[in-house]
Amino acid sequence: MEQQTGKYQVRILGIEEYRALTACQSACPVGTDTKRYVSAISRGDYEKAYLIARQTNPLVSVCSRVCTAPCEKSCRKGETGSPVDIRALKRFACDQHGAASTKRVVQRLDELSRRADWVSDRAGNHVLNLSRQVGKARTKQAAAAQGARVAIVGSGPTGLAAAHDLALLGYAVTIFEAAPHAGGQLRSGIPAFRLPKDVLQKEIDAILELGVELRLNTTVGADLTLTRLREEGYQAVLLTIGLQDPMRIEIEGTGLRGVHTGIDYVRNHDKIELGRSCLVIGGGGVAIDCAQHAVRQGAEQVMIACLESWETMPASRVEIEDAQEEGITFHPSLGPQRFLGEDGRVTGVQFMKVASIFDGEGRFNPRYEPDSEHVIRVDSVILAVGQASNLASLKGLEGLEVTPAGQIKAGDDMSTSLPGVFAGGDVRWRFARNATEAIADGQKAARSIHGYLRGEALNVRQTGHMRALPADFLNTRCDTIAAARIPKREAEERVRTREEITLGFEEKEAREQAARCRQCSIQTVFDRSRCLLCGTCVDTCSQGTLKLVRLEEIEGDEKLAQLTAALKKGAPGTRARTAIIKDESRCVSCGMCARRCPGGAITMAEFNLDEEWE
Repeated sequence: MEQQTGKYQVRILGIEEYRALTACQSACPVGTDTKRYVSAISRGDYEKAYLIARQTNPLVSVCSRVCTAPCEKSCRKGETGSPVDIRALKRFACDQHGAASTKRVVQRLDELSRRADWVSDRAGNHVLNLSRQVGKARTKQAAAAQGARVAIVGSGPTGLAAAHDLALLGYAVTIFEAAPHAGGQLRSGIPAFRLPKDVLQKEIDAILELGVELRLNTTVGADLTLTRLREEGYQAVLLTIGLQDPMRIEIEGTGLRGVHTGIDYVRNHDKIELGRSCLVIGGGGVAIDCAQHAVRQGAEQVMIACLESWETMPASRVEIEDAQEEGITFHPSLGPQRFLGEDGRVTGVQFMKVASIFDGEGRFNPRYEPDSEHVIRVDSVILAVGQASNLASLKGLEGLEVTPAGQIKAGDDMSTSLPGVFAGGDVRWRFARNATEAIADGQKAARSIHGYLRGEALNVRQTGHMRALPADFLNTRCDTIAAARIPKREAEERVRTREEITLGFEEKEAREQAARCRQCSIQTVFDRSRCLLCGTCVDTCSQGTLKLVRLEEIEGDEKLAQLTAALKKGAPGTRARTAIIKDESRCVSCGMCARRCPGGAITMAEFNLDEEWE
């Protein structure tokens, strides 16, 4: 782009810039090698697609249904149209295989990684890095740490991910769970019509097959203390207790019968009578879940009211659309003032119109429009306005630093103020906000615990390189295929059967939608010695990606200055110097410029990021 100086602003890309160009992968909390499993689906190689998606995520089938899909929000195709339906494609790959044994995944990845045609980023090699650490430790005669006992408190996504990684690293892991079933919020907080419980259980079982011990109905703080855990020989403890209590709003009438919290309702909906009309207060995904539960429970009129406007409502557009299809009505920009009741039971909610939610300094401080009071009559109310920490579960952990809100203070490495005690997931200050972020917390915690137990931090070394693609590489279809709607059950059917709302792509549709991916990691590499300065590449590009300019027309960072200085030094008498510059926001990685170049100066190559643990 030209600036006010009249010159093109140019950057010489390094590892971080190349990583950022593959925006879907950069946005993924666990760094899933998105573009390669999507590419594998387009070619019909479903085993490879599954293994690539699985290598960074032990709960990949779960995430293919409930992940908030930051990859799709970052997809560069979304700038000009519809992003690739990455999560739906991941689900297609997972549904071809089910939950595979982790040991089998490691074995198969090890076999395939030795083949010349197997390529995957570090992201892709997380499982292999873990399994190979054990061999390195034995080689260095530092295996004493392996076999040490680690206690994980909580069996949600953070705890399960940490248990998976630590077990692969050779540790004896025990998960302590207060509930009668493992899974945390994945089990108790997400309804079966979004996440079938058999899908969750299969992935939990695959983690337990690694030798992880699971103790259910065991509450740390009541049944066990940190002192007791240490007496039993646990050398490190990871706290992943989540946010177990509902957040409440302090207004008149919250004690009326028929006013329920979202957490209690989702957990015990089959025991709660809602009456004919139900109002859910909240604008996020949990509020949508509660409302859809209420529809399935038989409430004739279900409504959602929230402080946020249509534009700022936290729930996704897809969730809102699903709810509207099921007859749920929305009342945005309303703030509850008090609950009305008769004979101790709720009969309505008085609201005011919201003028603003945050004050000038960005703090939560709602303001309401004067004289805007009105009442919505209901038989029941569900408060789905957030969750809070349960400090009682931290008894026996004296010295653990917590925030006034009851969250545990932990560093980026998940370590807390107590030696050997780590914390992750929702209970950690600056907590994870979705399942994939919670899994990433568990992986970070496992790596930190590994370093703590072996007495030295684990160093991670990353290197980037380009891998040339075949000369006949062609990717021209990506911008010619229309986006397809993700299949789902009709509203009436899914309400009646209570089955999963979303269905997976059929094979033909999955391959076609996967072919929409631009493969943003693919770059044009120019050989200056072969370039004829003919401009054929510029003329060929239908996207207007390339420009042929004089060196004097560009300016940029220090790397560019060093490069131009070297060119001038190499040919001091040359007046006219020319550069080919590329607008990355326009490139669709089609390869036409390379195919048409008469001098063979352009090669299509794929950026790879390798990671080694030392």
